[in-house]
Amino acid sequence: MTTQLDSLRSMTVVVADTGDIEAIKKYQPQDATTNPSLI
Repeated sequence: MTTQLDSLRSMTVVVADTGDIEAIKKYQPQDATTNPSLI
């Protein structure tokens, strides 16, 4: 079964705007920032 996140990964780059290390480990984004002005 394909998740919504998997569907998005096939069409775009997944990034995380968080300092939550556990969330980054769980969702494995291609990039991460804790400063939204960088996006």
